[in-house]
Amino acid sequence: MFGGYAGKILIVDLSVGSIEETVLPEKTYREFIGGYGLGIRMLYERMPPGADPLGPDNMLGFVAGVLTGTSVPGSGRYGVVTKSPLTGAWCESNGGGTFGPELKTAGFDGIFFKGISPKPVYLLVKDGRAILKDASGCWGKDTYETDDWIREKTGDPKVKVATIGPSGEAKSLLAGIVNEKGRVAARGGVGAVMGSKRLKAVAVKGGVKKISIANRQKLKEAEAQYRSVIKASEFAQGLTAAGTGGALSFLVSISDSPVKNWRTSGLDSMPTAANLDSGNMDKYKISAYACHACPIRCGAIIEQNEGPFAIRGEMHRPEYESLAALGSLLMNDNLESVIKANDICNRYAIDTISTGATIAFAMECYENSLITREDTGGLELTWGNADAVVALTGKIAKREGFGAVLADGPSKAAERIGKGAGKYAMAIRGKGIAFHDPRMSPAGGTAFIADANPGHHMNSQITGMLENGAPIGSDPALKVPKMNPFEDFDKKGPMYAIGAAYHQLLDSSGMCALYTVNTPPPDLAELIARVTGWDFGWEEALKAGRRVLTLRQAFNAREGLAPDSIDLPDRIKNEPLKSGEDTLPKIDFQALREGYFSAMGWDAKTGIPFKETVQDLGLEPLIGDLSP
Repeated sequence: MFGGYAGKILIVDLSVGSIEETVLPEKTYREFIGGYGLGIRMLYERMPPGADPLGPDNMLGFVAGVLTGTSVPGSGRYGVVTKSPLTGAWCESNGGGTFGPELKTAGFDGIFFKGISPKPVYLLVKDGRAILKDASGCWGKDTYETDDWIREKTGDPKVKVATIGPSGEAKSLLAGIVNEKGRVAARGGVGAVMGSKRLKAVAVKGGVKKISIANRQKLKEAEAQYRSVIKASEFAQGLTAAGTGGALSFLVSISDSPVKNWRTSGLDSMPTAANLDSGNMDKYKISAYACHACPIRCGAIIEQNEGPFAIRGEMHRPEYESLAALGSLLMNDNLESVIKANDICNRYAIDTISTGATIAFAMECYENSLITREDTGGLELTWGNADAVVALTGKIAKREGFGAVLADGPSKAAERIGKGAGKYAMAIRGKGIAFHDPRMSPAGGTAFIADANPGHHMNSQITGMLENGAPIGSDPALKVPKMNPFEDFDKKGPMYAIGAAYHQLLDSSGMCALYTVNTPPPDLAELIARVTGWDFGWEEALKAGRRVLTLRQAFNAREGLAPDSIDLPDRIKNEPLKSGEDTLPKIDFQALREGYFSAMGWDAKTGIPFKETVQDLGLEPLIGDLSP
């Protein structure tokens, strides 16, 4: 058996309560790697086109990568895949901690659910077997309570639980999935899909399957080399010291982080942004922690048990995106209120990014008299109102009162409010935009509208490095000519194709994307070769990445989503961005997307992969009938 994989997957039909073990051929693993790659391979083949995202035909997968659970630094990730009820497109979301490695050592590379259970259930994977169990006793409980309830019921305090909260049960399109009380696969409405299936949780206990390594000594050598790179990285050192939110005020100062619902930026617009930097939470810090096999340790457990925004018990320190979403985007500099709102999001399992985007939308509607205090249930939705931020977060989480209007994100809320409110919804196909301004990053903005998982904030890291002249490896397959980020928009397609393929390989292998931020990325091809025993070089590795990207794109094309149906909001697309004294050049995102599609071998009008592309990637059995 080749190394790295558990070798089996589970198919659970919730409608009839059946559980089937399936063994996939080595060819499938080698072509699709694992994680999101394995997820799209399974869903494309087994789901009918046009499936209702909240209906029985939609599938939901929990998938680990080839490196997940190994000793490779940063290999603690798992992916959740489905058709998004928020965007109607392919959806993948990502979680950390130890749930993914636990799944692998429990003997499975993935678990895929279809159907709808007649009653609330959770899946328990333990001692090498899987069983559906009654979840009526924890239906309605929040994620912390559910985690405790399941561990008590199973009699095993070490079982790892991935669960939805009440928001997922209510099928809020902002709902995510929380594992270990604070690691969240948050985006795209994955929790709503889980709730629609009446699947409360997946509980996993590993230890029955040891992850085999084909060449352990060679792997140790490669790991040691990469650990030295991480140790020397100033960015990694900053993550260890303060987590991902340590530089929020810096990002505001350079106009990368938006303020006031993307209407302004810079410290002149919010001089008190430094109040939100995560170093200010050191006084609440109890301990630091790391996800599996991570030397960086960017996580922290905090406790805020006093004051008007006190929380009960311990919680995970908010990340950058959450601090921006519930803080600077709303002109709210009250850190304690942000911690409280973040805790509500974690307990109810909703996406902080889209929650903040939705509250910002509501505040702008309030400012322009599209809604009043009578509509909001008495809440005064003025910029910077910390009490209102916390109260409205709770209402959205509970789908209560005016929160029910907002619980499916800014675009759905705009439809419900009417009166031209759509112009205030800073979202892409309903998904609130993450808080790195695409006008500062042609690669980032292109990924927002060209990737099959639209509006996602972690899909352009490698592409951005290439665009800014940073090397991503020594292999000739990874070399690209240096270009000005704000010029030659019609010539960057091949560069973007290489960057996207690398990043898709990273995600599918189970690696953390933070390892590609301001730090030389890992030599994934070498690491995969050492773990599996395959003769796996960068030419094959990038082809695997393109294969996964192409099948994801085919999924959207099969759903009838043309590329131009995914676009940036007018405010971002049409208004120039000022950074300090400079006004940045306007970016031609349309040209960038068309160049990327051309380099990938996809039709820029329909999104359908060309026949030659399908043949080259060996995808004819799956999508041969789709090609023009």
